[in-house]
Amino acid sequence: MGEFLQIQQNDFSKLGLHLKSLASLITDGERPYQPTVFNGPASSDNSHAAARKRFKILIADDHEAVRRGLRSAVVAAGWELCGEAIHGKEAVEKVEQLKPDLIILDLSMPVMNGLDAAREIRKKAPSVKIVGFTMHESAQVREQTAMIGFHGLAAKSAPLGNLLATVKSVLETS
Repeated sequence: MGEFLQIQQNDFSKLGLHLKSLASLITDGERPYQPTVFNGPASSDNSHAAARKRFKILIADDHEAVRRGLRSAVVAAGWELCGEAIHGKEAVEKVEQLKPDLIILDLSMPVMNGLDAAREIRKKAPSVKIVGFTMHESAQVREQTAMIGFHGLAAKSAPLGNLLATVKSVLETS
């Protein structure tokens, strides 16, 4: 089934976290949140490779305020924001055009939801890592995303630093 990360913390945090704090959450050695990694931890060789490469990230969410917060966080983390999509169909198209290393994919979007978009992305660009970002936290959602081939899942109700830690861990295991 591949690697799968899961965020289970239910704290509520606003997207208005100070960007400098966000960057330190994912770049310093004392990260307060450690995502659960299935199929074993990343090897040290992969971690060094992840530190050298500037990863390309695509954001897919239908809410402008969420995209704006994610855009700022991705750039502050030192990753390249290669594009944005406002629905699942556009996310699939942009994955093909922009060839990101990873997509942060909202599960509830118009036109095509994130689960259907992920199925298409898996077919058309199997090397792209997919991290789900959702307000729907349930065992059923975790099971569905794992079966489709998501590499991670983060709750919108959790601190934004959790999503960033998940993205970093997924990138380090690639």
